[in-house]
Amino acid sequence: MPGSTQRSTDDMPKSFRYAAFICLLGLIQGCGESQQDLFLKHAQRDRAGGTANQQVASQNAAEKPATAADPVADPVAAKPRPQIVNTSVASSLPKDRPTQEIAESESDESDDRTSLTDTIGIRPISQRQPDTELTVAERRRRAFDNLQRINEALTLYLDDKGHYPKSYTTNSGGVPTLSWRVELLPYLGHEELYKQFDFSRAWNMPPNKDLLQYIPDAFVSPERFDVKTNYQLPVDSAFIFGENRALTPAMIDDGPENTIMLVEVNDAHAVHWTEPKDFDPKSPMKMSPYLGKLRVDGTFALWANGFPVLLEQGLSDAKLFQAMTYDKSDALRAGDIHRAITVEQAEDDPEPEASLTPDQVAETADDIIRPQVDMGIDLPLMVDDPTMTREPVPSAIELTAAQNKLREIFRDKIQHAKSADEKRKLASEFVALAEDMEADPSGAFALQQAALRLAIESNDGTLLIKAIDQRVARFEVDSFRENLKWIQAFGEETASRDASIVKGDGILKRAIPVIYAGIRENEYMLASSVARIANRFTSSNREDKVSRLLTRLRTQLGAAKREYDQSVDDLERFRTNPEDVAAGAAFGSFLCFIKGDWQTGLPLIAEGTGGDLVEVVKMDLRGASRAIDQVALGDAWWELSRRGSGAYRQGAEDRAVMWYSQSIVRLPESLDRIHVENRLKEADQSDARSPIALCIQLADEIGVDLTRSLTSIAAKGGRVARRNHDDDD
Repeated sequence: MPGSTQRSTDDMPKSFRYAAFICLLGLIQGCGESQQDLFLKHAQRDRAGGTANQQVASQNAAEKPATAADPVADPVAAKPRPQIVNTSVASSLPKDRPTQEIAESESDESDDRTSLTDTIGIRPISQRQPDTELTVAERRRRAFDNLQRINEALTLYLDDKGHYPKSYTTNSGGVPTLSWRVELLPYLGHEELYKQFDFSRAWNMPPNKDLLQYIPDAFVSPERFDVKTNYQLPVDSAFIFGENRALTPAMIDDGPENTIMLVEVNDAHAVHWTEPKDFDPKSPMKMSPYLGKLRVDGTFALWANGFPVLLEQGLSDAKLFQAMTYDKSDALRAGDIHRAITVEQAEDDPEPEASLTPDQVAETADDIIRPQVDMGIDLPLMVDDPTMTREPVPSAIELTAAQNKLREIFRDKIQHAKSADEKRKLASEFVALAEDMEADPSGAFALQQAALRLAIESNDGTLLIKAIDQRVARFEVDSFRENLKWIQAFGEETASRDASIVKGDGILKRAIPVIYAGIRENEYMLASSVARIANRFTSSNREDKVSRLLTRLRTQLGAAKREYDQSVDDLERFRTNPEDVAAGAAFGSFLCFIKGDWQTGLPLIAEGTGGDLVEVVKMDLRGASRAIDQVALGDAWWELSRRGSGAYRQGAEDRAVMWYSQSIVRLPESLDRIHVENRLKEADQSDARSPIALCIQLADEIGVDLTRSLTSIAAKGGRVARRNHDDDD
């Protein structure tokens, strides 16, 4: 029985008690109606005229069927909202495609399959095949997206366990049972699927054999859409994962940045995705026959530090062997063979576009696939100081002249600054000089630039943040981009160094408002890159709460990115046709549960059709002035939260906490008050599940203020901000 029905009702009219009881009874009955998350029903899609079968499919399917232009959805974000496709290429989605009808079946086997689909949040691969054959460009885009998602999961695994996964698991008798790909499921957001496997039994025995059809989208080959995968680890004895090793990055003699850890093999060598089998050529010196037939310009792969790479056609077997060995200390370096993967390649043009350097790959890939739509959202936090004024950035000609003067004046000091301490001292001097150069903005800018680079070279994150703040406070630079650029440069420079000798405290503290600003700007993957860098400077203790929260935040940012991509489609449909209330409600759901913009999102959801979420939202919009009614609203949101997952569970719980917090200040000592106090305590003790909530929780843990913008933080912590008036009298 919900907690709201347990409250004392002596002060309530009898008619109100009956009405409240009936209302809550309706919510309770909704619990047993379906295993789908109830507050997602509002966005049922009618893409082909609203037939009954299509509406049933929209409620019960974890993802809509793929089309020739749709990247396959990932249930990290799709599970709580089955009618909304999660995609990283939203701009390629066709508009108003009919949702594939799910064939009805009365057999026990079909019922069991439907029940399992509901539980694990992913449909059999036969229901996710595209209607038409994908083009070369579409297959390439999907393959690159898969590579990125596998890399993200491997990185999360490495952060969590401290080592790379073994290539397969074994039972008590030492017999190989399941692939590393199964071990990666929780880090891809498939915890429920992971729980279905029996690790004591072989991959091709029940129940494991029956789970083959639920291959995660990240492992699906865009050439075939079946239960086999082309994404494999090199497992020859000379390679990282040979002999079922569980190496740490420090054990790779050639360095993770110079060692291949995953390749996309030819179709002829694809394996069942759960099978404990990977890339194991008969001769490690004859690998080229296994590679290069899927993409027109070479083989997609990953360096062990996470950078994607194109192994070009014609690369010799000797070079491939050197790239995959980990303890030979050979002379090969990534730059010798590295070519960036380009996604936007014309189908009739076999020549790849110009390559990028490794540090540009991730950012460029995100630029390619990021939809450019103004969401029109302003979160209530991170407010700029309206009295601040800043100077324009000096022109390129002025900066060039200033840099030449700086090199001439400080040539000797720069040349003699060899050690970290010497570079740190010189960087501090440059920051101090720039602070006083009121009349020479180009000179100040050049000094700041030199100080920033010296701070990075001296491994001093605190000094770097001071220089960033000085620049942001004085010049009209984008505060988010400026922080992002230099934090990423610091992370790249110090990636191979022992974190204990790097002054990273300043980076860790600054990372949280930068990540939060990234969420505001819908730059989820850039925010995730900052979280990865910040995690290096947390405690080495595996139980460290900040590290654990940062790892969870990265997972949630990936899910939020896919939700954002889909929300662009929802928003465009709603703008085009304001009568499309399903699209408006879906976009409103994104605003509320992902962005935390309840003021804008709730009215959009309320315009949706049916469902428990819509009813609770309408109650919320009507508001409640009495404490007892506020508790009832809190209970309604709380019950919805218990049927959701991830950011949707978190958002509903946050809304419940808001109503509980309003009520408790007016509740007398009573069972109602105890009930509310217990709910608030439970919410306070649980780890956050959405990007925004995780940022707030991390800010509390580290002691960071999220109520001011990065520009305002710079004005307070770096240079004293200029004001529209000169005195403060």
